Amino acid sequence: MQNSPFENLLHEVYNKFLKEKKKNKKKAPAWVKDLKKIIQDQIDNQFTFDLKKISSDLEINPSYLSREFSKYFGDLNFGDYVRKLRIEKAISLIQNSTYSLTEIAYMTGFSDQSHFTRIFKIHTGKNPSSYRKKKQKSNSNTKSK
Repeated sequence: MQNSPFENLLHEVYNKFLKEKKKNKKKAPAWVKDLKKIIQDQIDNQFTFDLKKISSDLEINPSYLSREFSKYFGDLNFGDYVRKLRIEKAISLIQNSTYSLTEIAYMTGFSDQSHFTRIFKIHTGKNPSSYRKKKQKSNSNTKSK
């Protein structure tokens, strides 16, 4: 007895799912945890992440680190991952503090507010001041109900 096309498709999808699950179960190397800690420790500084120095600290070849990075950090390259973390922190500060946008820019490791504004807009589609105004407006609407 031959399987129906639907059954064949179902088996194919299931087998792809199992392969992907096995691939994702692959344990991350120890350097991944160490690198996350290094990045978290330095994310607030106006520190330029030096991949050569970091790879030396981790005792890993810089080319290998650069090539393997995206596998363990959400398909992002090193610079994009750091910017993503900085913007996530900036969003939290915008939502939960009264710091000025200039202060937030420096607190999240950007060298100046214009660079911060440009990167923020790329990631969120809004500039930080519009984002803050929208958030304040939604908070005041929530409070008045």
